[in-house]
Amino acid sequence: MSELRKKYSGSIYSDLEKRFLVPWQGIRQLALAPFVKILLRLGVTADMLSFTSAGLGVGFFLLVNVNFVLAFWLLIGSIILDGLDGVGARLMGKLTTRGAFTDMFCDQVVVVFSVAGLVWYGLVNPVLAILFVYVYTALVTFLVIHKLLQVSSFGLVRPSRMLLYAFIALYFFLKVNWLNYLLAFYMLTLLLVVVSFWKLRKSM
Repeated sequence: MSELRKKYSGSIYSDLEKRFLVPWQGIRQLALAPFVKILLRLGVTADMLSFTSAGLGVGFFLLVNVNFVLAFWLLIGSIILDGLDGVGARLMGKLTTRGAFTDMFCDQVVVVFSVAGLVWYGLVNPVLAILFVYVYTALVTFLVIHKLLQVSSFGLVRPSRMLLYAFIALYFFLKVNWLNYLLAFYMLTLLLVVVSFWKLRKSM
């Protein structure tokens, strides 16, 4: 277990994602650190933020057909908390394998339940939703395995969940529904699942 912790620590960014997302991570750290320090003084931990983010994502699913406005703002709250948990972990000096795994799991919960909510509300084609969740989950899982086996993940990139959330906001504010087009475009990343599979298989 200790050997696995050494191999899998920090983020699951692919080699390509690091080029774009790590600089943004530094900017986010500087911008949000003062606010997160207050939460830490109040006893709020990074794991608490992650679990609360997941809970709000589930809340979006449960309320989307009851009160879409409230459900949307729960999702926004979930996204905000997701941006704070990593900041908190770095401030506490606790970028652990357990924390990274917790964050990854909670992010996945929000993705799955938000997409399920969109299907339930009638904004997304169910087939596209299932395929998207499969592709996103497969790539997340494979990136973890890439880390554990120390196999290059260059060229791999996950469908952006933040862009998905932006398209939900586009519908909320402007009533423009391009979500099916986005998920159809994301189907191109199915090819990356195949590439990742063969890279991993070749290394075994």
